[in-house]
Formats: sequence, C-alpha cells, structure tokens
Amino acid sequence: MADKQYLQELKEYFSDVPFWKHTGCVIESVEAGTSLLSLTVAPEHMNGNMTLHGGVYATLLDNAMGLAARSEGDMKQATTNMNIHYLAAVGEGKVYARGRIVHRTKRTITTEARVETEDGTLLAVATGSFRVLK
Repeated sequence: MADKQYLQELKEYFSDVPFWKHTGCVIESVEAGTSLLSLTVAPEHMNGNMTLHGGVYATLLDNAMGLAARSEGDMKQATTNMNIHYLAAVGEGKVYARGRIVHRTKRTITTEARVETEDGTLLAVATGSFRVLK
C-alpha cells in the first residue's frame, strides 16, 4: 500500500500532465485504491448537441481509473481495455469522476469509475484494465 507522501507526489505529478491541464481535469483527492476528479463543463467540452462530449467522459473515466490504479504504488502503467456506458447528458455545471480498484494481480489492475453531477445524477460508468509496466 502507498504512503501519504507517494499519494501527494502522484497527485502533483498528474496535475502537471499537459493533457490533464488542457482538459481542465482537477484531482480532488487520491487515496489508496481510489480517486476523485472534477471538471467544470466549459464551451470547449461540448459536442454538436451542446452537451458534454463523449470523449470528455472517456477522458475523465480513464483518468479516474488510471489514477486509482497507480495509487497503490505502481507508477508505470498503461490502459489495455476500457468499456463505457453513457447514461445521461449534461450541458453545464461541475462533474465528478470517482475511480476505484476492484481487483489486482501482479501485472494487471481492474478498475471501475463513475461520472456524476454535483447532485449525484449518474452520467456514465466504465470498467478498465491496466497493465503494470516494469
């Protein structure tokens, strides 16, 4: 299990990743096996229907699951599979992505994540697999 210093370093490291900064993804918290991210919906996040683009949901879900997977001490990983269910649309406000580990072996980590509105409306769910790289 990771210590508090590692978790803080992990949070700082990913807060500086250029793509995370570009999308506006904010790390609210990271603990052993879990993560919580947020995003304030902005005009550049919209699709042609003027709702949050599916790629933004995918980014939040992948980031939340990946951060949760890395929270237990294996910094080098890669997403090998992700399955998303889009459940509802949103066009404004703040959304949250919660990721957690559901199973792990020495070389793979299975995770799940949810994207919700501030009032708890479920927008999307995903499962993902991550390969631990040595």
